[in-house]
Amino acid sequence: MRTFRGAASVFVLGALIAACSDQPTSLEVDSPQFAASGPVVHHASLGGADICEAIGAPTGCDANFSLVANEYADGSASGQWQDSFGHGNGGVHVAIDCLNVQGNVAWVSGAVTKFDADPTQVGQPAITVVVDNGTSANDSPDQLSFSVWFPGAPDCNATLPVLLTNFVFDLTNGQVNVW
Repeated sequence: MRTFRGAASVFVLGALIAACSDQPTSLEVDSPQFAASGPVVHHASLGGADICEAIGAPTGCDANFSLVANEYADGSASGQWQDSFGHGNGGVHVAIDCLNVQGNVAWVSGAVTKFDADPTQVGQPAITVVVDNGTSANDSPDQLSFSVWFPGAPDCNATLPVLLTNFVFDLTNGQVNVW
């Protein structure tokens, strides 16, 4: 028995060494996230339903909205946001390359990488705003602006666009996290 255990250990160790010597798989990414330098200094995320109820539409009029963005110590940023329009209407995907955080408000910008309804929008600059009003049921609801994409749209290094701050809506289902 002792010899079998020893042989089994040698076999497992050999398999692990062989597996570790394989060439690594290359990853395809659509943002500079692997080129970032230093720790994450700011973060923004949102997950949940869109702003249907806030604009007077029935619950579930839109599928969902998700966003994750990080800013690194070197000033670079990475992440993505996806707005799924639901009901077979596709959605839009944006590769985030800029995150600006001021208190509990974050605005992100990047480039449209996929737009089901109008593929000619791919490559357009896009921007959106999220507001983290806390996690307690006693706090005001978190908020989300409309997402906009058009030629010449400002990136998040510009002053927070008044257009977006005037159109920030309460989320009735979802959570924003900004730090």
